[in-house]
Amino acid sequence: MVSPAEGAVVEQTMAAPSTATARPVANLNARISAYLVDSVILLAFILVFFVIGGSILLFTSDMGRGDAPDWAYYACVSVFLGGCLLFWTAFNLALLRLRSQTTGMYVVGIRIIGEDGTPLDRRRTLLRWFGLHPLLFHPLLFPVWGIFSLLVVSLTLSQIVLVVTLALLLLCIASPLASLVALLMDPERRALHDRLAGTLVVHLDRP
Repeated sequence: MVSPAEGAVVEQTMAAPSTATARPVANLNARISAYLVDSVILLAFILVFFVIGGSILLFTSDMGRGDAPDWAYYACVSVFLGGCLLFWTAFNLALLRLRSQTTGMYVVGIRIIGEDGTPLDRRRTLLRWFGLHPLLFHPLLFPVWGIFSLLVVSLTLSQIVLVVTLALLLLCIASPLASLVALLMDPERRALHDRLAGTLVVHLDRP
């Protein structure tokens, strides 16, 4: 004979999996659409800082009629790399921390939560972004990471640094592909960075 108290415990235990399964997980189309929108924003970032860096060379070389000084080349590379990597990272970390969304997620109508349903905190935000996120290791950032690799290797002349920087380049191809495979195989549509940070992406318009 099961007491009422034991029956309540059994009901709660049986209800837990169904609640977890009923989470409004974002579908594959929504995740890909958000990624494509974010890719357009990233392309705009790259073009803006490419123009700014190129303008430094243009104005310091008398509109191309002479040679730019050495500092102008360093400034051009610094602006391009810093703008594309640092500002892009800061922009997305701010959005993730404040809204639990990237720009693409906002457009599509999805957001990030913890696996336990809690809001996205600072630790999960950092783990998610730096944990092989395909927006940080994006194919569009391949030339940016390439310039960064050449610069670092030329300054250090280290084989270990060369291997690390080559790995960064490969991640620009491997990270998006690995994330797509993980999304296809996971019933809750979690990519690698979702698993590492313990997060889920859910629809806003579903209960």
